[in-house]
Amino acid sequence: MNWWVVMARGKANLARRGCPLVAALTLVLKAGCGDGTAPELPVALPSAIAFDSDRSGNRDVFVLETDGRVRQVTTDPAFDGSPDWSPDGARIAFYTDRDGNTEIYVADSDGSNPRNLTNHPAEDAHPDWSPDGRHILFHSDRAGDWDVWVMNADGASTLNLTASQPGDQGFAAWSPDGAQIAYHLDFAGFTNIYVAQADGSDPRPITAVDAFSGRPAWSPDGARIVFQSDRAGENDIYVMDADGSNLRAVTRDAALDGAAAWSPDGRWIAFSSQPPGGDAEVILIRPDGSERVNLTRNRAFDAWPDWKPLP
Repeated sequence: MNWWVVMARGKANLARRGCPLVAALTLVLKAGCGDGTAPELPVALPSAIAFDSDRSGNRDVFVLETDGRVRQVTTDPAFDGSPDWSPDGARIAFYTDRDGNTEIYVADSDGSNPRNLTNHPAEDAHPDWSPDGRHILFHSDRAGDWDVWVMNADGASTLNLTASQPGDQGFAAWSPDGAQIAYHLDFAGFTNIYVAQADGSDPRPITAVDAFSGRPAWSPDGARIVFQSDRAGENDIYVMDADGSNLRAVTRDAALDGAAAWSPDGRWIAFSSQPPGGDAEVILIRPDGSERVNLTRNRAFDAWPDWKPLP
């Protein structure tokens, strides 16, 4: 199955139910054993990076600081993953199955004060904070299909933004000015990236291939979108202009590359990569594909990086 999978215990149950967004989105990455060591940084980072890892024995949220320290943010025995920093850097949103199904939680950036924002019997996952800090995007199957939803940052006033679209939608991201969202839509066996207004209106595809193109993220200036695609046979990282033009490959290798995120200064892309038979790592690369650097270098599953916003 040629997809990038985020495998939580709750998501495994959904896949058995035949939910297409889970069963079709992503590849199952092999989890490593983890040795708990912090990497000596090979390059200077513009800001800290949150990521999820099983180096503690199960999936938790960690932060790689700019001085090379790795600190654990969540310690719950449940699955915690896909972290997303608040715009002020004070909090981290993530999804977890600690309540028996996947929910969106938010905690202070040191892991204190965790609280459930969604508190719904459906599956809710992959939060993305709005640039003004007032709203959070996420995807959920609470309406039957997978859709992109938005809620206030305190969990109130949930709204389905893609209810009128066919298929399943997910992995949404705000544009830097908060005026638009990008997400991917899985329909008729193929997945492509769409851009819509922030209220979900005027959805339009910006990729159109018989393959997988998904998990979009905007550059800090809003001019480009990075995403993952298997259009060339392998899961690689691509960059295009925000209207879908000027497509170019950033990676071309046999590894499973995905979950890409721009650095806040726009000079780096962080992404998850797993070579055949190896462990998933957080990798840095320049947007032109040069200077590829392994950041985590840990015998564990390290994935889903998200950069802390600059002050």
